[in-house]
Amino acid sequence: MKTGEQGFTLMEMLLVIAIIGVLSSALIFSYGRVVKSAARAKAVELVSNARTAFEELRRNKEGWPQSILKARQEKGYYVMDEDVAKTFAMNGLLNVDCKVGAKRSECKLRGKDRCGIVSPWAQDALASKDKNMAGSALLSTSVPTGGTMRDHLLYFAVDRDEDGFVKRAEGAPVEAVRASVIVWCAGADGKLSEAPNPGSTTRADRDNVYSWEKAQEDDK
Repeated sequence: MKTGEQGFTLMEMLLVIAIIGVLSSALIFSYGRVVKSAARAKAVELVSNARTAFEELRRNKEGWPQSILKARQEKGYYVMDEDVAKTFAMNGLLNVDCKVGAKRSECKLRGKDRCGIVSPWAQDALASKDKNMAGSALLSTSVPTGGTMRDHLLYFAVDRDEDGFVKRAEGAPVEAVRASVIVWCAGADGKLSEAPNPGSTTRADRDNVYSWEKAQEDDK
């Protein structure tokens, strides 16, 4: 008996499956771009907030604290490691996650800040770890997007001689920048350009985040 109904042919089914596959791929690609853009936006905000925190710390202390001037270096640049992070925590700046001990001078970093101030890519990796792990033991921990926690520490340099410029001799990665402090960090891969160039679209620079504009640089 004829029912007047017909099923899908094999070709029609294959066509539908192919279309679904293409749409799925496009959605996955778009989602990946959104996630990447969101992480970079967080990095830009973090670097900007860190610069502001440095400036406020300098105003409050009427100069740069010794913990800032004697900060540890990585790759030839000063980094916002545990000691620097504790300085901000004890001064109520940058929302550093810290547990204050019986004495106000005692501060134990935890959560996203237990290694120091790191990029959002490293923060995501730390979020999946035990919050009670010792920060010093985590600097060599790998970050899924590339590099280690050490590679994702934020870098900084301050105007030590108060002349209005942060110079290479003071830790800047360029000859001089018109600012009292500059902050920067590597991108998702943890690789820092040897010659930072804000605004550049070259592979070495486009993922890195800087607190200053190219126009602020000077050839002092």
